[in-house]
Amino acid sequence: MKWQDVRKQYPDTWLLIEALDAHTIDEKRRIVENLSEINPYTEFFMAMNDFAAIHKQEPNREMYVVHTVNEEIKIKVRFGKAFGYWQRRIRRG
Repeated sequence: MKWQDVRKQYPDTWLLIEALDAHTIDEKRRIVENLSEINPYTEFFMAMNDFAAIHKQEPNREMYVVHTVNEEIKIKVRFGKAFGYWQRRIRRG
């Protein structure tokens, strides 16, 4: 599924997503071309709790917690791993 389609389906919602097709550009930014939504949430911390539980069981899955208010998914790569904006800013936007 494409991000714009997900945004229409889940307006103003926190989502736990899995990247199905993604690549890195400039060794600094991760681009998610195709994704699967795992669960929608009203609260960021609920999404992060589920992220942690799933990641503990399946650490090789490429998952992110994102908010659909964002027009694009912004993921920065640090130390060979990708981190979503939620690590810097918990609030939407």
